[in-house]
Amino acid sequence: MNSYHTLCPAIAAALLTAAAVISPPVVSAQSLRAVFSEEAITVDGILNEDVWEETDGLSDFYQFQPHYNAPATFGTVVKAAYTRTTLYFSFQCHDPDPSKISAVITKRDGEVTADDAVAIALDTFHDKNSAYLFMTNPLGTEMDGRFADNGRTLDDSWDESWYTASRVDEDGWSCEIAIPLESINYDRHITTWGFGVGRWIARLRECHFIGKDLIDYSRVSQFGELTDLNLKDFVIKKYSLIPYVQAAFITGDRPETRAGLDARFNPVSNLGFEVTLNPDFATIEADVEQVNLTRFELSYPEKRPFFLEGAENYSTRIQQFYSRRIGEIPWGAKVNGKIGGWKVNGLATRSDPTTAGAAGAPGEKALYSVFRVNKEFTSGSNIGLIGANRFYNEINKGSLGLTGTLFFTDVLGMTSQVIKSYGEAENGTWTYFIRPAYDSQFSHFHVRYSHYGTGVKENMNDIGFIQHDDRREFDTNISHIFWINRHGFDSIEPSVNYNQYSSQSGYLRSRALECDLEISIMKQWSIEASYQRDFKAKYDPYFEKDFTNHEWSCDLGYDNNRGFSAGLEYVRGRVYDSEMEVVEGSLDLKLLEGWNLTYALERTWLDPTEPGENSWIHYIRSSYYLNSDLYLKLFYQTKYELNRFWRDPDFDLERKTFQLVLVWRFLPPFGSLQCAYQEGTTRYTETEGVGRSFYTKLSWVF
Repeated sequence: MNSYHTLCPAIAAALLTAAAVISPPVVSAQSLRAVFSEEAITVDGILNEDVWEETDGLSDFYQFQPHYNAPATFGTVVKAAYTRTTLYFSFQCHDPDPSKISAVITKRDGEVTADDAVAIALDTFHDKNSAYLFMTNPLGTEMDGRFADNGRTLDDSWDESWYTASRVDEDGWSCEIAIPLESINYDRHITTWGFGVGRWIARLRECHFIGKDLIDYSRVSQFGELTDLNLKDFVIKKYSLIPYVQAAFITGDRPETRAGLDARFNPVSNLGFEVTLNPDFATIEADVEQVNLTRFELSYPEKRPFFLEGAENYSTRIQQFYSRRIGEIPWGAKVNGKIGGWKVNGLATRSDPTTAGAAGAPGEKALYSVFRVNKEFTSGSNIGLIGANRFYNEINKGSLGLTGTLFFTDVLGMTSQVIKSYGEAENGTWTYFIRPAYDSQFSHFHVRYSHYGTGVKENMNDIGFIQHDDRREFDTNISHIFWINRHGFDSIEPSVNYNQYSSQSGYLRSRALECDLEISIMKQWSIEASYQRDFKAKYDPYFEKDFTNHEWSCDLGYDNNRGFSAGLEYVRGRVYDSEMEVVEGSLDLKLLEGWNLTYALERTWLDPTEPGENSWIHYIRSSYYLNSDLYLKLFYQTKYELNRFWRDPDFDLERKTFQLVLVWRFLPPFGSLQCAYQEGTTRYTETEGVGRSFYTKLSWVF
């Protein structure tokens, strides 16, 4: 290894260490006092308990957008209380015209900020880095998640047991939120937590928060404070058991039964362990089809609960851990928490690699493991050590890396990683990047340099995700939101991104420029236009010759904030010597109270083309919620091959997926009865297949 390869990781590591000890920025913040109550509060959205009359509230809210730092258009009052088992929050959201309040989203973890909504964020260790997020709308729809890396990462797949109820009246709307202490990890010895709170008003496209001069409303280091907590002597439930039984009826096979168990153990308030035995992934919604025009592997989102919870801890720019590499698992174990100022996360499981499409002998198991240890600083900066490994056929493959999220000032920061991969490749095993950035309220600028050795992909991709290696890459982006707020124009946001990379030997492999312009009009319309041009050089095994690609696109969107939204995008260009044309459309409808429908299509046309590249993709999602814990969900998707042109009725059906799921959560969110009918693939990890199946699953909570 030459001195250049040795020097860059050393410089990056030194920058990480130096930046982590920079003095924290001075941020003005408000505080809210939590009042202890001997009696539990009835969560019904009606603020008639004595504790709400006796408790001081916060009412000084300021806009983040569209009028930065201006007082909130409508008044909001938030209050806090707690018992020996539960945290409570109340909101009184004043509105002079309650008939215009938007309340459409019914799906748990849906995009509730498209409605009128409120949010609570809790930094339960007061470390100014990580926080829990709880959001709801006037229908009482729940959305929860976890912030990491000082708000740079949000994992909205995290689910826990908490309760909320809302009510619309002549003054606007009100809600109550109850968060059991056993649902979160926290430091019981501190009396002050970090505290963020906000409100969204859909028809004004306004969001406002308790702090002024915010750089980003998700930045944990700028949160206010929740004070007067006294949790030191509280005793909460330390464990929960969630067993399930399932029966499956699949065409052509005998009926199957299976059982499994999830166990959670919290020996102390700041540390939790989870174990799963024989988890079931059969009824997880199928992947939405993607058309690959890049010649590189596509990344698909994770949807399995075991891998989703805590995923924000392993979310890094260079993906050392990509859970979709893991197929069906007989067991898994996790640890999440904080010990002595160090954040600790770990996951381990076994799986047959062939169930995720990897090479191997069917039936043989590989051991997968990942961990992250983070040291967090009061500036909002953190440094961490991440390791990911697959042990299979007596061979370890994976990586060990140092990562950091760093804040020099309120607006100047840096993210970086330094990684040593290991495995069968012995040369070109280092990868790293360094990315200083400027982020103000509405402006962004960064430059990034990345290095990928020639053996990185071979070593890391059995547990990580590297599209291609052997490159030295430079990337920069600049963007700004101009808030107009007059003459019908809300905002204009231009952005420019430039990317270039060469091989480690200095051979230019790619150069790309992308320009984008987005305009928001009359609080309901959006128009986006973009142009992209890139050069790809001959490079085996990806490109057999030099290519110059270009495309332009136009996207029109409409949202009336009352349950109807639509979008249409048209893309045209030239990709790898083929003329390309793509049409995408989407439609979201509120059919009835609690009943929503989404329809989307994508038509891709290349000329000349290979068989199967030209396609129509349709999908429909529909959910009907009788209440938040009793609902019916439908997902239907088809992919057709187009033979000549888009109006030709002569097409072939390549793939179809149909799923219908009835869920009754009698012990929310984990204790439930589910019934599911499926056509298409019968397992989540399968990419193709046909068949019909019926599942019924019962989960309990002890």
